[in-house]
Amino acid sequence: MTPRGSLGFFQRNNPVVRHVVLRKRSTLEDLGLIPRIPVDIHPLPGAHMPPMFDGLGLRTSSAFDAAYQAAEKFTRALQKRKKSAGFMRSLMLQRLCSSYASGLATAEKLLSGRVLDDEEMELELGDENLDFVDEEIRQLEAIIDVLSPHPTDPKLDAVLYYLLERPDPWLPKGCIVFSQYFDTAKWVGEALTQRIQGEPIAVYAGVGKSGMYISGEWKSVEREQIKKAVKERTIRLVVATDAACEGLNLQTLGTLINIDLPWNPSRLEQRIGRIKRFGQRRDRVDMLSLLYHGTVQETVDEKVYAKLSERMRNRFDIFGTLPDVIEDDWIEDEEELEARLREYTERRTRANAFDLRYAGDVTPRGDRWELCEKVLARHDVKQRLSRGWGERERADPHPL
Repeated sequence: MTPRGSLGFFQRNNPVVRHVVLRKRSTLEDLGLIPRIPVDIHPLPGAHMPPMFDGLGLRTSSAFDAAYQAAEKFTRALQKRKKSAGFMRSLMLQRLCSSYASGLATAEKLLSGRVLDDEEMELELGDENLDFVDEEIRQLEAIIDVLSPHPTDPKLDAVLYYLLERPDPWLPKGCIVFSQYFDTAKWVGEALTQRIQGEPIAVYAGVGKSGMYISGEWKSVEREQIKKAVKERTIRLVVATDAACEGLNLQTLGTLINIDLPWNPSRLEQRIGRIKRFGQRRDRVDMLSLLYHGTVQETVDEKVYAKLSERMRNRFDIFGTLPDVIEDDWIEDEEELEARLREYTERRTRANAFDLRYAGDVTPRGDRWELCEKVLARHDVKQRLSRGWGERERADPHPL
């Protein structure tokens, strides 16, 4: 029972670990079984910034600043009446920070009493109705008034710059543009088909929402058709929502643009995993994350990205030390956010049983514990789970 080296008895002889194969890309890279694919992240502090950037964020208009302040006032007014205001604040600000189009659509739907149609987030407000009064209505109307006439969005300008205008344009390399909201994805697809004439643009979203823009015209197509077209390289520009990203293999595309920033680093990891795959034709891939820089006040996205970008400098495994979800209350206090991220990083650095196994330190010697079928037999598991609460243990006809 004494440890051997750094390994205890159950680390050396764990039958579960022996029967499970964990195929993380980072593990395969560390063992030299597949090549590492660096991820060049744009923008990063100190790097060259395109003209539309102000620091890590995009310069916004007075319309966006007014809409952001109205969203804050809306949720403060709502908080006086409903306990769901905290959730509504996160929803409003994330949608507004996604795109002007998403912020406008959200305010219009809430004001008209329609349920928000979202692939990723269901509006869970308990028994409370979406009825708004007085100040709440005025602030929703203010958001609509300032965002309705906007001629363009700085995020669209940045996407076009990276696709077409930078010295080494991304469109010839193939690009996927991700958003967590369908309102934003649909707007991006429509805007790009108008600005890039003749370029087929796929929208890969939830069931019944996927399709193609060809010379400005929309055509509904099945998602499998989009996958096939990307694989055959007849499509090099895809706009997708997070609801569709799992199981999507797009290694023929070499660049990725996050049009918005989900407060969920594991989702970011899923996004980059669509192109950072075995069979990627580029030696390195590029990822751009877009967020608004508020001129009046710092946006919530800026607070999150300022901390995440510090941990995204490792070009190979950029999200391995980030938590699955960033809680709203962490964002309110930057010291709390930093402490939570640091705590998670320290936990992740501790080796687990699988890491120890794949490091080659756990090898079967002596008794073959992984072959003890009675421990794992279905009959024994079923028999034990069939006993009632507090029931005395009967004599087992098949003792282990």
